[in-house]
Amino acid sequence: MEYLVIAFIGLLFLIYSISIRQLERTEITGPMFFVLGGGLLAWLLPNEGQELKTGIDFLLPLIELTLSIFLFSDAAKSKLGVLKHSFQYPSLLLFVALPLTLLFGIGCALFLFSDLSLIQASLVAIILTPTDAALSKGLLASTKVPEKIREGINTESGLNDGLCVPVFLIFMLLAKNPESAITASQTLGVFSRELGLAILIAIAATGIFIPLLNFAMKRHYFAQNTSPFLLLGFAMGVFSIAQYCHASGFIAVFVSGLLFDQFSKVEIKKELIEDSEHIADFTSLMIWCLFGFVCAYLVIPKLSSEIVIYALLSTTIIRILPVMVSLQFTALTLKERFTFAWFGPRGLASIVFTLMVIDTKIENKYDIATIAMTTILFSVFIHGISTKPIADSFAKQSK
Repeated sequence: MEYLVIAFIGLLFLIYSISIRQLERTEITGPMFFVLGGGLLAWLLPNEGQELKTGIDFLLPLIELTLSIFLFSDAAKSKLGVLKHSFQYPSLLLFVALPLTLLFGIGCALFLFSDLSLIQASLVAIILTPTDAALSKGLLASTKVPEKIREGINTESGLNDGLCVPVFLIFMLLAKNPESAITASQTLGVFSRELGLAILIAIAATGIFIPLLNFAMKRHYFAQNTSPFLLLGFAMGVFSIAQYCHASGFIAVFVSGLLFDQFSKVEIKKELIEDSEHIADFTSLMIWCLFGFVCAYLVIPKLSSEIVIYALLSTTIIRILPVMVSLQFTALTLKERFTFAWFGPRGLASIVFTLMVIDTKIENKYDIATIAMTTILFSVFIHGISTKPIADSFAKQSK
């Protein structure tokens, strides 16, 4: 049976690769295609769901590493010159819109799901607060969209994963021990360890890596066919070391990417990043296929009107209103503010948090997971379908 599954996934990659231009014209993104493929696989294998429940936690390290590679490459492609002039936008998104989104999400979860406690509703909200720029690649790659918007969305997505980690860990601790109380000093300790230590690890690792890379380039120590593994191995190493030290691996790899962009040599940087991204793309599409498979077994059978309503609200209003409020007094036009607000797709970071909840003994953990995964599923399609039309609308505006 395993070989039939592998053959099916291989066939999906073959069809996707052959027809990618036609799929893009019909506004079907890679994640959308592979989620549908995973759902089809579940339909073809109706009796494999029980084995899936016991092995789902093994996906967590793979998803974390894939996300770390994307965060590094997105940061390494950032244009810091643009960010210096428009860093106010990601700052407002991270420090004003993000807390408002979290609070709004908690309120909606408490209103719709009477079985969830305050902490459990908070877990739902924090799982769905981080965004995934990889699901908005069409927008980020489009030169029709102003740079300040593309760089702002990319920076917000790279940093909000890491900022949400300490909050998520605190909520997890409270959910596991509902009777316990966490002091302000403990909370500060979690944040300083997760964020401060991650930045120190990123600075130290990048400070060692770039001179080593320049030394190897100068003496031709590495060959062209091994270059894709350079940044791949570095990002995985930084992430794993940070996690081992109980710091935020997501913050560490993103900061490393920013430093790599600033201090590495231009002539090789672009090629190295593109090569490593191709490998990460392959892994992420496999993850989306597995996600579609999981949804068919664990999510769709448990759907209710409350879950669907919350997923639609979380994908749209719960993010849009806080972002629009946070950007209200900037120089952005209404359309530019709405673009920032709309492009908050939920992706790999939310899947990581969901799997971490499933791996615990928290009460109502499967209800929390179902709500989160339904929202992610909706986001894949809602944001995937809308990316190209919104990007194209900027081209029409400039004419």
